[in-house]
Parts: sequence; C-alpha cells; structure tokens
Amino acid sequence: MDFEILTDKLLDDYIKAVKESPLDKIDKIKKIEMPVDYFQFYKSISSVYSSKIEGEDIDFDSYFKHKFLKVKFKPNYTRKADDLYSAYDFIDNNRLTLENVQKAHSILSKNLLPKSQQGLIRNNPMFVINSDDKIEYVAASPEIVKWELDRLFHDIDGAS
Repeated sequence: MDFEILTDKLLDDYIKAVKESPLDKIDKIKKIEMPVDYFQFYKSISSVYSSKIEGEDIDFDSYFKHKFLKVKFKPNYTRKADDLYSAYDFIDNNRLTLENVQKAHSILSKNLLPKSQQGLIRNNPMFVINSDDKIEYVAASPEIVKWELDRLFHDIDGAS
C-alpha cells in the first residue's frame, strides 16, 4: 500500500521502544464503576475541553450533569459542547469520508459559525489565543489545508 502521510519510517524505532502493547496496557486498567458508557463519558470530556479551547466558559461537572443526569442549564451554556458531542456521534456512526467530515463540521459549528461557513474547507488563517492574549497555536496555513486533506483521504481510501 502506498500511503501519502502514514509511513513505516519510524516503525522499527517504535517497536524497539515499546515493550508492551498499548492495547494490552489499556485492557489492564481497572475499570471504575460509573453510571454511563465509558465511550460516552470520554466523548463528553472531549466535547467540554475542546469547547474550552475555543473559549467557551463551561466546566465538565456541569456538562456531565446536563448530559447524563438531565440537570437543566440555560441552553447557551451547553449548546456548543452539545454540538461537538453530536458531531462526534455523527462521525462515529458514518464512514470516514471528506463529505462526512464536512457534515460533522456543519454539526459542530451550528452555533459557532454562520450557515454559509459551515462544512467548508478552511481558506483563511486560523490560530488560538490564550488567556494572556498570546498565540497558543497556529493551524496549518490555508494554502495547504486542501492538499493535506487530499493526502489524508488518499491514505484512508487506500486502507479501506
């Protein structure tokens, strides 16, 4: 198989460095009793902390109570994290294609971007500013986003 992004260049070093299978290590972790499915729990954690990166003022305790214990909050408080959770659900239940990634983007940006910008491939600069008003993260330049997506889906389609 001829991948564009994923190569075996570092595979030998990885095999030498990893003494135990990561999957075996995960299986050995003692499971904690919780009232929800593990995957839903961690999906909700991801939804909250990804929303926080985008500047949302939401805490996990409140979101957990909202999502799983049906505690009511003002809709604006949970809306963007709910959208991200819904996008995760969508991508979990649909084949990984560019079209479905764009649909997931439309779902997660429903209360974030104007309809005209939802589900589109980004063509402008993007960065994240931290609480000190400094740039924390700079995304790939807009000139290479489409090219990198093409490479990614070339690899995904080749592995199917």
